[in-house]
Amino acid sequence: MGRIVISGASGDLGHRVTDLLLAADPDAELTLVTRTPEKLYQGGTQRHRVCQGDYRDAASLDAAYSGGEILFLISGLNLGRRVSEHRNAISAAQRAGIRHIVYTSVGGVQPNNPALSSRDHCQTELDLRASGLTYTILRNSLYSEIVSNVLVAPGVESGLLTQATGDGFIAPVAKSDVADSAATCLLQNERHADAVYEITGSELLNFHDIAAIATEVHGVPVKYAPVSVEERLAFFDSVGIPRTYDPSMPPSADGHMWASDELISAEVAISEGYQAIMSHHVKHITGREPVPLRSVMERCKSLRYDEIGAHVS
Repeated sequence: MGRIVISGASGDLGHRVTDLLLAADPDAELTLVTRTPEKLYQGGTQRHRVCQGDYRDAASLDAAYSGGEILFLISGLNLGRRVSEHRNAISAAQRAGIRHIVYTSVGGVQPNNPALSSRDHCQTELDLRASGLTYTILRNSLYSEIVSNVLVAPGVESGLLTQATGDGFIAPVAKSDVADSAATCLLQNERHADAVYEITGSELLNFHDIAAIATEVHGVPVKYAPVSVEERLAFFDSVGIPRTYDPSMPPSADGHMWASDELISAEVAISEGYQAIMSHHVKHITGREPVPLRSVMERCKSLRYDEIGAHVS
């Protein structure tokens, strides 16, 4: 499988993919790169090393990526700084002699997509194409776990799900399917060279559909009511979510750093149809059908989002 570098390894996706690669080959030559190496298991084999690396620190990436052949570039979280951070990672990969990058992008990437995160990922995709390296781009749809436990959960308590998503459609994807797709592309990188995949679930749903699923799973009536951008912004203000993303702000109770500018732009993108994408790429890559949203919701309905691990979903 070659010498694989997982950059951003201490996050949930990094953990899942690491476990899948080691399950495929316990003696895999893995380098796990993270800003917080103390969060990673330090054991493994002599071929499994943990390195400190920060997308903002090119020198740290040079040392961490050294000796690697394939890079799993898990996208950064810093809105507006992702482009420069990802450029540091791509440049470090070139200097290290890495030949292939598997990159986690987002669904619906194109220049006109109003989602702020999409703009960052769009530029990184262009940078990858210009890098001279082979690549696999995984355009991951919205996680089913976020739909279930961040978006739907408040509506279960109140009976009303409100968003500025209009009647737009999405095809939520389970984290397990994202991880399986990524691990397979790393293991079979030559087969997936220069491919761009839409990693989605197998159901194209609007939030009326999602509210109906929530009603059945939770056993309480949940109704979806589209609201305006102004109404949604007022709600975020009322619960103390800052309007502008700041990388230094404290995380929310569920472990995320949310800001209303990014959240609302993502909802508008759904309402305008930019996320109305459903593919069969998960099955094409892994040979398995994607996990339905209903199954994820049933497994995770009693948990907070930050409590959902690979053993659950």
